[in-house]
Amino acid sequence: MAAADHFTPLDLTPNPARAAALDARMRERLADSLRYIRSQSVDHLGFPEPAFDRLLARLAEGPVGSSVFAVYYDLVLAIGQDDLAEAQRCIDEIVSLAGKAPYGPAIVALKDYRTDRVSDRFRRFVDTDPENHFVILPPAPEKVEACRQRIAAAFALLDRAAPALSDEIRMLLREIVLAVGPDRPDAMLFDGASSFMLWGALVLNADSYQNDLDMVQVLAHESGHNLLFGLCADGPMIENDDSERYASPVRRDPRPMDGIVHAAFVIARMHQSVQALLDADAVAAGQEAEATTALANLQRNFAHAMNTVDRHALLTPLGRSVMEGARAYMAAHA
Repeated sequence: MAAADHFTPLDLTPNPARAAALDARMRERLADSLRYIRSQSVDHLGFPEPAFDRLLARLAEGPVGSSVFAVYYDLVLAIGQDDLAEAQRCIDEIVSLAGKAPYGPAIVALKDYRTDRVSDRFRRFVDTDPENHFVILPPAPEKVEACRQRIAAAFALLDRAAPALSDEIRMLLREIVLAVGPDRPDAMLFDGASSFMLWGALVLNADSYQNDLDMVQVLAHESGHNLLFGLCADGPMIENDDSERYASPVRRDPRPMDGIVHAAFVIARMHQSVQALLDADAVAAGQEAEATTALANLQRNFAHAMNTVDRHALLTPLGRSVMEGARAYMAAHA
C-alpha cells in the first residue's frame, strides 16, 4: 500500500446532502468546461444564443439529465478527432437538453441505437472494456412494465426502512435505463452498468431482478458507483497501473484495481441496504432467510475484495478514506 497519508474514513451513513453537493460540483465542472470550449472554438463552431447561456444557467440551478453529460463527452471526443460537423451536432443537441431533471429517478427504455443518438451513447459508454464487450438491446414493453413495478416496490421498501438511503439513491440516480442482453448462450451477461460519462444514470437489465430484495440491492450497488464517480472527479482512488488485473468477488473476469476498490465499496452499500430492511422488518414474508444469507455472502465477498486491496492496492488518500470507511461499516456489522 502507499505510504500513510492523513485521511478521514468516509462515513457510509446515507447522506442525501452529500449526494446533492457532489451533483452540484459535477454540474459546475461541466459548465466551466463548456465555457472553456466556447472560448477556444467560437471561430470554428456555432454556440446558439441565448440557448447556450440558458443551458449554463440551468446547470447552476439544479440537477439535469444524464444525457447532458453524455453529449458533452461526445462533444469532447469529436473536437479531439477534429470532427467539427459532429461537434456542431453535439452543441446543437446539448442546448436542447436544458430541462430540469425529475426527482425520481426517471425510468426509460433503451431504444434502437441505430436510429436514436441518446441510446447509442448509453450503449457505447457502458461498453468500454475492450477485453469484455457486452451488448445491450431494447427490452420488450412487458419487461419494461414489470421492471418499473419492481423498481417502484423497491423504493417503497427503502422509503419505509431507510428513508435517508432512499433519498440519497434518488439524488444519485436521475435516470434508470432499462435494457436486455442478447438471447444467445455465449453472450456476456450484465445485471447493471454505470459510467463516469453517464453521471446520474444506471443501465439496468430488465431480465435480471425477480424480487424486491434483489432490486433494493442493485439500486444501492449502482448508486454507489455514481457516488464514487462524484468523489473521484478531482482525482483517482488508486495509483495502480491500468494493466494490472486481479480476481473480483463479483465478476468472473479479472478486474483492474479500480474495479476491485469499487466492488468493495458497493458491496458494503448492498449490505447496508439489506441490513436496513431486516432492522425495519421490511423484508417480504418468506425472504428473511434469503436476506440473512445475502448478508453472509456480502461479508465474504467484501473480505475477498479487501484482502486484494490490502495486498496490492496503491491507495491515494481518497482511496484510503473510501476503503477504511467501508471496512469500518462492515466490521461494525460482522
